[in-house]
Amino acid sequence: CAELALALFSSSAAMASSTAAGRCVQWDMLSHILGHLVFSVTGLLLVEMLCMELLLPASAPTIEALEATMGRARLVAGITTLVSAVGFWGAGMLFAVPALLRVEWGKLQIKRCLDKGALLRAMPLVVVNFFLGAATVTVALLALLPDRSFDWRALPSMPRLARDVLVWILISDVVFFYVHRWMHRNKTMYVMVHKVHHTWSAPVSFVAIYCHPLEHVVANMAPMIAGPLLCGSHVAAVAVYILLGLGQGAAAHSGYSFSGDDGAHDEHHARLTVNFGITGVMDALHGTFRLPTSAVAIAASKQL
Repeated sequence: CAELALALFSSSAAMASSTAAGRCVQWDMLSHILGHLVFSVTGLLLVEMLCMELLLPASAPTIEALEATMGRARLVAGITTLVSAVGFWGAGMLFAVPALLRVEWGKLQIKRCLDKGALLRAMPLVVVNFFLGAATVTVALLALLPDRSFDWRALPSMPRLARDVLVWILISDVVFFYVHRWMHRNKTMYVMVHKVHHTWSAPVSFVAIYCHPLEHVVANMAPMIAGPLLCGSHVAAVAVYILLGLGQGAAAHSGYSFSGDDGAHDEHHARLTVNFGITGVMDALHGTFRLPTSAVAIAASKQL
């Protein structure tokens, strides 16, 4: 899967160079972006190793007993729902507190405040998408992962995790970038589907999944699980990835400098024509990467 992922990323880079009409590859931004990417890959790998080597081995007998009692399908559904709840609702609540309290420090769009009434009206769709996402991931993992991915006595090694983590991030970035950009450039898709998400020009953490259900499956969940399915990754490693991925999505939509992207995704919500990807690599290659004007001040505050 590593070879296929690198081939896909290489072909995407070549496509970017040949189709970025009127735009230039932003080589000056790539070093900045790649630094964030290395940090993300390293951080995810360390968390995965901690879970695989220290936490899960002791839990393996209990998980196997639960599987024997509940069956694999119900166990995977329970694990997926649990990690999704912790990743989205747990992190979402944490990252929503500053907006609810109208904290100014670290805020990306200084002149915008949270509309609590609009957030309450958005919650029914957010709840629907939460359960839709958990169900989609459960079905995909059960149907497309090999049997070895459910062996709780054979957790992945560090080299396997390193390969998988790199592939997951590359695949999710490439797939999300092209699907997301297509939803903006195709007027029908934007008006009928993606515009729902962009009713929030100054987002808050919970609206990370406030979107048309079709978008949630195609643009949010599919890019996230494409890499694990391609690699045939262990379901335990995938669960950790989903938890952290949903937390990162909530942070990127928080309206504050929590996610480590220097406000790039918030800038996408403000301008609509930039920052279509996740890591920024694909945007830099296509000439659509842009940091908010407050990015320098944010970086300075982080260093302090």
